[in-house]
Amino acid sequence: MLKKQNLILPLLLSIVLISVYFFYFSPFKGLGSFADYDRDSHVQKEIVVKLVMEKGIQKMGSDNGTQFYVEDRNGTEMLIQTTLLVPAGIENSEYITLTGHICNGSFEVVNLEI
Repeated sequence: MLKKQNLILPLLLSIVLISVYFFYFSPFKGLGSFADYDRDSHVQKEIVVKLVMEKGIQKMGSDNGTQFYVEDRNGTEMLIQTTLLVPAGIENSEYITLTGHICNGSFEVVNLEI
């Protein structure tokens, strides 16, 4: 009976550590939601979204801007317009990570990662 008691604490500790790893440090947290953003706040937050390739990636005018559409986990599509350098190979990426905020109904990007 003493051996069973000696195994309970390490087993519980292992379960807690595994849970923390998978729920907190997991490399892929799934798609984010634009509904989580406060539309009146300019706090920069990170979101993982799906690139909508059916609408393409277009170059804008002379300011070297790029525009494309993304979709969140709720199916909400949003136009992304940025003058940031778009990483090579974005056309082949299913998911991208954007950092920014929503302002006047559009997402203002400060960082874009594949």
